Amino acid sequence: MSNQRIWDHYQSVGLHRFASAGPRLAFLLERAARAAGGRPLRVLNVGIGDATLERLAMARGWEVDALDPSEDAVTRSVALGIRARQGLIEALPYAEASFDAVFCSEVFEHLTAGQLQAALPEISRVLRPEGRLYGTVPFDENLDEQRVVCPHCGEEFHRWGHQQAFTVAQMRAALSTALTVERADIVAFVDWRALNWKGRGVAAAKKLLSLAGVHGRNENIVFVARHRSPPA
Repeated sequence: MSNQRIWDHYQSVGLHRFASAGPRLAFLLERAARAAGGRPLRVLNVGIGDATLERLAMARGWEVDALDPSEDAVTRSVALGIRARQGLIEALPYAEASFDAVFCSEVFEHLTAGQLQAALPEISRVLRPEGRLYGTVPFDENLDEQRVVCPHCGEEFHRWGHQQAFTVAQMRAALSTALTVERADIVAFVDWRALNWKGRGVAAAKKLLSLAGVHGRNENIVFVARHRSPPA
């Protein structure tokens, strides 16, 4: 099944799936704000989702651009007053040194190895000299566990359209091909508002274990990488 068809589904009737992304996106925005020292930023978000990141960044007074391969996502974002366009991460339609920050949260796992190899130099190209990439991917995902079969054609595919899984070492190695890695570590994000008292207890225990270095499923690798000028 085409990954574009899967992504288009989650950008329309499956949009509610992004409801739990708030804590993860707020975490990335706070890291970017700290690095900027209160200075307003011009930022690019790749992979719009439900436009939570764009709306939170605009509320900070930042200048925001958004890019997504889905026409529906772009149309919906423009209607919200967000400057968005349709395009691909491996061929970013922006000029060199356009942004202080690029956000790619839960994007890289949707790319093939070749697409990611093309995307990282593009991200570095559109970042300003002190600009940074902020992002997340699922930690050490078992891709086979989420494979399903189309009942109509019999094709197997990952239900979220994921193409790759990453350990921290693999994420660092990939980023290092085009950027300077500042951090890549594991974080357990919790949407406390969506949980009942039992769920909060389980999530609190998981969070404590993660902080202690004991990691399991449904955690994320958080990464920050800085622009690196290509060799002369």
